[in-house]
Amino acid sequence: MQLSWYTTSRGRFARLVLVAASTAALGSLSACGGGAESVPLTHAVIKVQSITQQGSCEDVNIKVTPVAITPGAPKLANSKQFVTPVKLTKGADNVSCTGEATTIPIAPGKWKLTANLPSEIATCERDIASGATNDVDFRDGEVKCPQDAPKADAAAADAAAPAAAAPAETAPTKP
Repeated sequence: MQLSWYTTSRGRFARLVLVAASTAALGSLSACGGGAESVPLTHAVIKVQSITQQGSCEDVNIKVTPVAITPGAPKLANSKQFVTPVKLTKGADNVSCTGEATTIPIAPGKWKLTANLPSEIATCERDIASGATNDVDFRDGEVKCPQDAPKADAAAADAAAPAAAAPAETAPTKP
C-alpha cells in the first residue's frame, strides 16, 4: 500500500498539534512558581518550657493569628489563623517539660501567638520576617514571650534615664 501525500501531511499536522499543546502546558506550569517574584517561604520555630502535670507532660497547642500581613507574600504562605501542636517531653529532672515545633509556611508580617500553658494563657505578638530567625519562646508562668521582656525593660530604663542625667545644683565652695 502506498501512502498518499494527504495521509502523510495529516500525520505531520497531528504531531505538530501535539507538540504545540505540550509546549503550552509546560509554559503554563513554569508560570506557577519559581519566577523572579518568588520569595522563600517563612516559618516560625515555637519553643515551649513547662512543668509536669501530675507526673506527665501535656502537649500544648499554639494558636497563630495574623495581625497585619506584609503585602506581596508568597502564594503558598498561609495568611489565616491556624494551630500548631507542640509535643512536650519530660526532662532529665522529671519536673520540666520542653518541646519545639515549626509552623506551616506563613506570610511575613505581624502575628499573634497564644499558648494555653498549665499555669495560664501566654500571648506574643511577633514580627515574622522572611530570611530571619523567627523563634518564639513560651515559658510556663510568664504571660509574655521572654523575647518581649528586654524591650519593655529597655523602654523603662530609657524613661528613667533623663531624670538621672539632669545635672544637680552644686553649692558654692569656700576658698
